[in-house]
Amino acid sequence: MVDKNMVLEALRNVLDPEIGRSIVDLNMVRDITVDDGNVTVKIALTVAHCPLAKTLQTDAENAVRKLGDVRSVKVDTTTMTRKELEDLKLKLQSSATPVSSPKNGGKVGPGIERLGRRGIRSIIAIISGKGGVGKSFVTSALASELRRRGYEVGVLDADLTGPSIAKVLGVAGKPHKGPNGGIVPLRTQSGIKVMSINLVLDDPSMPVIWRGPIVNSVIRQLYWDVDWGELHYLLVDLPPGTSDAPLTVFQSLPLDGVVVVSSPQELASMIVSKAVNMAKKMDAPILGLVENMSYLKCPGCSETINIFGEPKGEKLALSLELPFLGGIPLDPSVARLSDQGRIEEYSSSTIAGIVDELRTRAAKQLEQLTQGLPIAWSIEPAR
Repeated sequence: MVDKNMVLEALRNVLDPEIGRSIVDLNMVRDITVDDGNVTVKIALTVAHCPLAKTLQTDAENAVRKLGDVRSVKVDTTTMTRKELEDLKLKLQSSATPVSSPKNGGKVGPGIERLGRRGIRSIIAIISGKGGVGKSFVTSALASELRRRGYEVGVLDADLTGPSIAKVLGVAGKPHKGPNGGIVPLRTQSGIKVMSINLVLDDPSMPVIWRGPIVNSVIRQLYWDVDWGELHYLLVDLPPGTSDAPLTVFQSLPLDGVVVVSSPQELASMIVSKAVNMAKKMDAPILGLVENMSYLKCPGCSETINIFGEPKGEKLALSLELPFLGGIPLDPSVARLSDQGRIEEYSSSTIAGIVDELRTRAAKQLEQLTQGLPIAWSIEPAR
């Protein structure tokens, strides 16, 4: 029979969406009642009307439901008092460990300086090595799902020669300079901040014919000269290959993780391996591998059809010693929504599951305490 101690231990695995630490260790679990398999949990939020409250409630409910003999789960929320919040801030600050300096003192290549992160909590690059595997779709779908859960999200389109992020996310127009001199990124309908070279060009249909040094400079500008504001996640959509543009991102941006996108074809697997090895050589932490277009579900009979051959994502991830985040099925609605700039409307349990894994692995990878306190804490808490 389930009891309070079992529930508390289950909640120990639930991480605060911003801080990346257990809600039990943060003393956010205030009360647990168990009555004949009906569980009620009270969690104290760090800020009133927290936009991530629903995400935290869902995570807590899912953790408790995994226990046996649980009939129902109810998660109520309250808000920390000002003193409780101050005590927690002091605890986090005192337990923070200093960030070790890079081996090369911040210079990661001849004449290349690592840029800072300012108000961005987690910067994640989406790579493939192979074109046509749906990397931009995965980037935009992950960004949309994170935004649905209340996170502040930005997307940087680092594919200068084949930019598509602005199109699929439905943004158009010219970015402008803000009061502080930074470029203000455009926003999607749901509030995702977007920056792409296509938004800057006078004629988006004209090709970008630039040599390496110019490409390097522009990518750095699209990141550093843009006023991203406070973000939980900045997703960087990289171009295929292992040349100047991906190299600039690996060397210049303070990446917290890399997500690798593949597809079932043998050729894609071979070339994706090159991108993985590049990330490893650049000491970029790889969060895992996603296989796109793994299979097709027949709309009539629900039979699984392997259009591009047997799914190979899990096997490929194992051979590359990477976590397998999941396989995304081929869905005809993706092309339609992308063409219409409405990809934010797309959702699936597979994408949601990948985001769950991504959140967990990104939180573990990023030592957020060394980056300051959660951005939501800048909002005055209720007394």
